[in-house]
Amino acid sequence: MTVKETIQVDESQKGEPGVQEVITPIPVGNQIVKKATYWRSILQDDLNPEVTDGVTTVKFAVPAMVDEEYETGETNEDGTKEIGIRQVLDLKWYEADLGAENLVKLQESVKSFVGIARESEAPAAKPARKKRAAK
Repeated sequence: MTVKETIQVDESQKGEPGVQEVITPIPVGNQIVKKATYWRSILQDDLNPEVTDGVTTVKFAVPAMVDEEYETGETNEDGTKEIGIRQVLDLKWYEADLGAENLVKLQESVKSFVGIARESEAPAAKPARKKRAAK
């Protein structure tokens, strides 16, 4: 998340999205009084930092080659199975803070791929890669 600035807001905004309560202990004589203040983080577009209105955090996955460990079928001197590394196609997840204009640009850039794709459920959690035997 790219935060341009954090500004203090009135208590009337405390329930709004993006507003956080901060409790500050203030010494008053021999007592400590806790004072609540409210702060809002102003997001900026990662591609155009001047844009702060309507900025949304967008998560997306891109196919990428990643390293995968596998059992080579060979044995190490100590008797353990030898492990090799190979490149496999996987998804890498990203997130970016985008204003309305750049969000449309992202959507337009993948439009032809989305148009021919089948809808799919997002994985609940990425499963750990299994070690595979040599092929």
